[in-house]
Amino acid sequence: MIAVRRCPEPVALANARARLLADAVHQYNAAGAPSAQLTNVLTGYDAAGVKLSLFEAQRKKCAWCERRRDFSSSPIEHYRPKDGAWRNLPGEPRRLSPGHYWWLTWTWENLLFACPRCNDRGHKANYFPLTPGTNEAPPPPRPLPPGASLSGVGTEQPLLLDPATDDFLDHVRWVPSNVEQARRLWTWSPRALSPRGRATIDILKLFELADELQDHLVDHVLCKVEEVEQHLRGRRTRQAAESWNGVLTLLEPDRSFTAATWCALQHWINDTTLAEWNLPVPRRPR
Repeated sequence: MIAVRRCPEPVALANARARLLADAVHQYNAAGAPSAQLTNVLTGYDAAGVKLSLFEAQRKKCAWCERRRDFSSSPIEHYRPKDGAWRNLPGEPRRLSPGHYWWLTWTWENLLFACPRCNDRGHKANYFPLTPGTNEAPPPPRPLPPGASLSGVGTEQPLLLDPATDDFLDHVRWVPSNVEQARRLWTWSPRALSPRGRATIDILKLFELADELQDHLVDHVLCKVEEVEQHLRGRRTRQAAESWNGVLTLLEPDRSFTAATWCALQHWINDTTLAEWNLPVPRRPR
């Protein structure tokens, strides 16, 4: 998962909200939620420029899996689903809040750029469980008075991490197994550090990324680490520093799997070695 730092709201989204929200309120008052009448007007959030703004803000990466994705085939995702929230976790009986969160359809802070895999019904879909014992934000009153506030979700405590506000590495770390074997044979899996981390792993099925992630770490990261180690063994200080700087570029925001790369570096080279050779400690991506 990557940190999303949005630019100011695109004018096209504000215009779509101004044009469509009144119709959504009318349909909500007339037919309620869920209803086909309301669902049919929950459109326009992908107005020209909206997805491009997210795509660029997210460095062309899916907000959930952190892989670089194609623009045209990837959708705009709603953090809080617009057409009913599934309060259960995967594998549990379905618990639906059918009136949530249609009123956030055009809310800039609720939109993400996501890949088709992470957005499909086998992954993020409409999952939005809350921390046990906490309350969901109620849907707007019906009939909804003109000019009434339509936000009111700040008191919720979601289990699913929010890329715009949460630090993934506070909740999930990629850890190796088979460490008795050569490093190229290590396998990596996500380990939860919190209940929110566990829920996010389960909803997004992050363990499915293990093979692709392992290939990335071996082909793009470990080979560079081994180059640094060779220079250090030969006491070639300048060459080691240059190679290490190349390793650190893999943590830049436009690279894939920066969280996993940072985790792997914690296992492959220690701070004592870096300090001994006056090499900078890898900066934790955020």
